[in-house]
Amino acid sequence: MKKREITEIICRRYCKYYKEGKEDLLCGTYRYLAEIYSAGELESVPGEITPDFSVDSYILEEICRKCDFFADGCDFRGGNPGPPCGGYYVVEWLRKESG
Repeated sequence: MKKREITEIICRRYCKYYKEGKEDLLCGTYRYLAEIYSAGELESVPGEITPDFSVDSYILEEICRKCDFFADGCDFRGGNPGPPCGGYYVVEWLRKESG
C-alpha cells in the first residue's frame, strides 16, 4: 500500500502513469524509495527533474529487474516511447546528488 506523503512526492510530481485510486499498485522505484527514504527526505528533491539516464544501468539492475511491471507492463523498458516511471526521476537525482 502506498503512503500518501510519498505518493504525493514521487507519483503526483513525476509519474505520467499515476492514476488516483490505484494505491495498491507499486512500481519498483516506489518500493525502493519508500524503503530507504522518509517523506521528509524526499521533499528535498526539486519539483522539476529531467532525467539524463546517466545511472540507468544501476536503476535497471538494482531496481527495474525486481519491479512487478518490468516483465509485463513497463512502457519505458518495453521499448514503447513512454517515459520512465516517476520514481526513476527521483532515484536518478538522488544517486547523482550522493555522488
